Amino acid sequence: MIYEIFRVVTRREGPITVDPGASPDPALPLRVLSPPAPPSSIVFSSIPPIRHGCSRRDRSPIDLFPLYHLWLNLSLNAPLFCVCVCVCAGGEEREVQKNYWVEHSADLTVEAMMLDSKASDLDKEERPEVLSLLPPYEGKSVLELGAGIGRFTGELAKTAGQVLALDFIDSVIKKNESINGHFKNVKFMCADVTSPDLNISAESVDLIFSNWLLMYLSDKEVENLADRFVKWLKVGGFIFFRESCFHQSGDHKRKNNPTHYRKPRFYTKVFKDCHMLDGSGNTFELSLVGCKCIGAYVRNKKNQNQICWIWQKVSSEDDRRFQQFLDNVQYKCSGILRYERIFGQGFVSTGGIDTTKEFVSKLVLKPGQKVLDVGCGIGGGDFYMAENFDVDVVGIDLSVNMISFALERAIGLKCSVEFEVADCTTITYPDNTFDVIYSRDTILHIQDKPALFKSFYKWLKPGGKILISDYCRRAGSPSEEFAEYIKQRGYDLHDVESYGKMLRNAGFDEVIAEDRTEQFIEVLQKELNRVEEERNEFIEDFSEEDYNDIVGGWKAKLIRSSSGEQRWGLFFAQKM
Repeated sequence: MIYEIFRVVTRREGPITVDPGASPDPALPLRVLSPPAPPSSIVFSSIPPIRHGCSRRDRSPIDLFPLYHLWLNLSLNAPLFCVCVCVCAGGEEREVQKNYWVEHSADLTVEAMMLDSKASDLDKEERPEVLSLLPPYEGKSVLELGAGIGRFTGELAKTAGQVLALDFIDSVIKKNESINGHFKNVKFMCADVTSPDLNISAESVDLIFSNWLLMYLSDKEVENLADRFVKWLKVGGFIFFRESCFHQSGDHKRKNNPTHYRKPRFYTKVFKDCHMLDGSGNTFELSLVGCKCIGAYVRNKKNQNQICWIWQKVSSEDDRRFQQFLDNVQYKCSGILRYERIFGQGFVSTGGIDTTKEFVSKLVLKPGQKVLDVGCGIGGGDFYMAENFDVDVVGIDLSVNMISFALERAIGLKCSVEFEVADCTTITYPDNTFDVIYSRDTILHIQDKPALFKSFYKWLKPGGKILISDYCRRAGSPSEEFAEYIKQRGYDLHDVESYGKMLRNAGFDEVIAEDRTEQFIEVLQKELNRVEEERNEFIEDFSEEDYNDIVGGWKAKLIRSSSGEQRWGLFFAQKM
């Protein structure tokens, strides 16, 4: 496979030189091609990766090939010419991956398939969890890709109408058939999912299921397969896939490891960008139903890098406006990073770590307790609670961008925190699940707060506690200007006393409703002062427009809060 990088570089006197030591694999050939020109000097050195290529929809740059960190060291005061660098990968992607799995399939055991010495114990906890996440598929058509020796094949066959189990290693799929061949509704096939010869009828599948597949495909192969998924799926059908992200999880020793440990945002973007036009002119796309860590790995390995996604094929006309507003307007990636710059690493809510420490102290957390964080943002509060109080935290947020950042911030922390893209108004948990429900400046987005608070009450164990900070307003009718602001933001704001009353009506006891507006103003002013003091650094890291947006937004909040229009409430209650 050949990757080409085009760069315009300067020309100066001296010979053309290439430093092969810049490549992690000196045996990998590097070829420098240029049109006839006077002698020039090019030096490769090992610093952050060159960005190259474009994604399918917005043409934004993506990492070309993470193993080869190349940069051109040049003089800047000479005429320009064009250089083309070709990195010739040692063997085609499919051959490399096939050889890898032939090597690791010598023993057809669950330990070999999961590449982990503790696979049997993990499987007992992980497999039921994965199956519990699947959308209904009773009597449906299921396509299982990367089926392996059949850890999931037999389970799927018990419920599905028919299953096509596919794997590209012949010995592996034969082992699967020897285990699950007694199911008459299962067909077994040895095939490579990337092959153009793999023919699946259009709109013939209700559920596409894969567990550890895409991480063994190149970026382009993932994109192509995602497009094929949309074609194969019936309208309303689902895709479930689970991948290892960021880094290796299993402890199995490997001579080499060609696995692509990507950031979750790569998969989210590829599948979100899929669109299909049918013969009647109707357009379809994939709607994200859910994205979360596999809890078994969080609990057993303190590892958030096992991540699954559920997508549904929908008409492009279907309404997903609120989530799109969060991810494309209020909480787009650049906006999240701006907020984090102000609130501190891991935080996107007022006061950052300082208010988090103060408010969490009121909960008197104990080791082993289970906490639900509603609107967890990028996870700072969750990491603080898990690391300092040895509690198990489940963080949910409707913003895909927020959860993506939270997963990235979790790398290396080794704490018991699970993250999930979820809507708190539609997700369900068994009664008496949590010891604490915690939420920071999030429920202002929820229109039906009484219904949500009743759900919170059910989810809490007897004796469980709830702590909420949230935007509020003063009693009475808001001014015309403030009413327009509330409408434009889509908020549902109440005065502090009414907010507390809603918690009491939901069944909570010992409700404490505090007006913390003075603290809010103090924190806002401190944050604004810091941004203004670091103006040049902020503009350098972001832009002058970003700086002006933040400063203008903070000053507007100070004006609204100082006038008494906007309030900030802190609420604490218990389930007796």
